[in-house]
Amino acid sequence: MSGKSDDPWSDIPASPPGQHLNARLVAESRPWEIFRARDHLGRRILFLVHSRVATSGITLPKIAGLEVEARVRSEDDKGILSVTLENADDADIFTRFTDDIVETVAAARDEVTAVQSFVGRTWKWHALLKGGRKPTLSREVQLGLIGELWTLLNIVAPSRGLDTAVMGWRGSQRAPKDFELPDLCIECKARGAASRNKVRITSEHQLDDVSGHQLLLLVHTFSSTGEKDVGALDLHEIVGQVRSAITSDAPHASKSFEAALEDAGHDDTHEYELIVLHRAFDAYQVRDGFPRIVPGAFPDGPVEVAYDLPLVDISAFHMSERDFNDLLAGKG
Repeated sequence: MSGKSDDPWSDIPASPPGQHLNARLVAESRPWEIFRARDHLGRRILFLVHSRVATSGITLPKIAGLEVEARVRSEDDKGILSVTLENADDADIFTRFTDDIVETVAAARDEVTAVQSFVGRTWKWHALLKGGRKPTLSREVQLGLIGELWTLLNIVAPSRGLDTAVMGWRGSQRAPKDFELPDLCIECKARGAASRNKVRITSEHQLDDVSGHQLLLLVHTFSSTGEKDVGALDLHEIVGQVRSAITSDAPHASKSFEAALEDAGHDDTHEYELIVLHRAFDAYQVRDGFPRIVPGAFPDGPVEVAYDLPLVDISAFHMSERDFNDLLAGKG
């Protein structure tokens, strides 16, 4: 039996009182700078050094027995992401936790992704240590959520701004409309390219008018594909794209977006098997004459009505690209 300890902190001495830490670079983390250290109390620490901008708008979990922190180092204005173990009795699980962080961060393609990977693993372990997992989203729900996030990133954000797109996203809250903007509501539907040419309206409120707002029905068409195909999307990929955009352009919206993802049932630790390509989208203006069931259509009932809407029946309401862009830009 080897006399060598399996504890990677075993040969790192406690730091002297003050701000200086006895730390050692984790070679496997290159090109990113992850260090193991001990503070003056002898507590184990793992920290990532990065440029300050890379952590704009991140949200960190609170984990019992651990201190998870983001700060700026005064001497060089570098960002520091750290996890500190408060009780040495949990050293074994802390080693597994931090090894997982190192392995994930080392595979990151750029510094922003490295920071997101560090934070993402802390959230994963937060979920595991809490016990209990969310149920994995069905394929149908995965497709619907991919469609909503595609709309947020590629349709609403370029026209109205990413901050407005995030704040206007209501689908995760089971609201009647997926997006509620100051003058426009958008209901999104996602369908497979090989599916029947119809969409499912799940309540009489989805296509109901909203005072002072135009209303659009947006129908996305996706096809199944392989994970190596150019443009392939699964739920993790589209979530990552939105997170990267928020980190770059609207960091203050990160907390709201993460809360909405949580409400939607997304979990960074789940495996999502649905992989698709976005093929097209069609926009329909919901206005007088549009075939729909709305509240009050049946005064004596029923309520909570769900129905299928054949796309051929709403072709007269299909919008041209120019009219759609004008309406989206508030010119309609």
